[in-house]
Amino acid sequence: MTDAPNANLKVSSAILTQTLTELEEHLQTMERSYTRSEDIAGQVGDSMKSAAGTKFIAKIENWQRGYRTVMAEYRDLVEAVGMTSKVMSDTAGEAESNMDMWDGDVYDILSK
Repeated sequence: MTDAPNANLKVSSAILTQTLTELEEHLQTMERSYTRSEDIAGQVGDSMKSAAGTKFIAKIENWQRGYRTVMAEYRDLVEAVGMTSKVMSDTAGEAESNMDMWDGDVYDILSK
């Protein structure tokens, strides 16, 4: 009976791990795009000395700000998930060790 909650935690943990892996892959693609956007902004800045070039660079910089915001939120999410995972693991381990002490009938043990 005590295995069922742990099994649910493991399934949830596996799904969470898969989701974070997929998110990490997407963010790596975004990071490559960010690096490329810096290169493009530099090239546009060097070659296009016009209002259109300035507007284009402003749009790139706006996207870069959004990227940095997403990355900061992602780091916060990973940190929070890591802390939550540790608390859940510690709690599950503690519950398992405490359950080992309950060898008899719960009502008999509590009535003593």
